[in-house]
Amino acid sequence: MTLIRFAFPLLALAALPACVVPIPVPPGTPFAFEVVLDEGDSCGARSLQDYVGQDADVVRGTTFQSPVPVRVVGPGATSADGVNPQRVTFVTDAADKVVTVGCG
Repeated sequence: MTLIRFAFPLLALAALPACVVPIPVPPGTPFAFEVVLDEGDSCGARSLQDYVGQDADVVRGTTFQSPVPVRVVGPGATSADGVNPQRVTFVTDAADKVVTVGCG
């Protein structure tokens, strides 16, 4: 009986990541963009290519309705949290312009 008492909460915690739901952005919200995941695009970067060439402040000022994390990194930046194929990464150049949008 004690084993079952401890196993149930652990099973509930294991299922928690599958229940993560993005906070909906009300229609008409300025600077809002919904990230769409499709087959072969693990983070939704394919739908964000229009940001290439824009100021990084445009990205920082956009609310992303996204089931995956989104980050902006500078040129040559390294991340302590490593590569995540389910995270959108906007890479900027020295002029703070977006040069690539990809997963990682």
